[in-house]
Amino acid sequence: MDIHNYKRRFERAVERIKEAVDIPEENKEIILKFKNHCLSDGIGIAKIDRYLGEDLAKYSRMLKKLFPSASKKDLRVF
Repeated sequence: MDIHNYKRRFERAVERIKEAVDIPEENKEIILKFKNHCLSDGIGIAKIDRYLGEDLAKYSRMLKKLFPSASKKDLRVF
């Protein structure tokens, strides 16, 4: 029994990433590939939900540049 409804929260986090107008398409693709990588590594959906909604989406918005073009210095700010 999933009293926290992690499956639905996870699905909604993925939907929000896909629908976000303030996240560049390239960053969305990277975030969703990372999601697939985490799933294939056996990481739980609750943890991946946290990565998607709380971390990666927020970092993309705050960074205001594409992930591949971000420097170590840019990332250390966060």
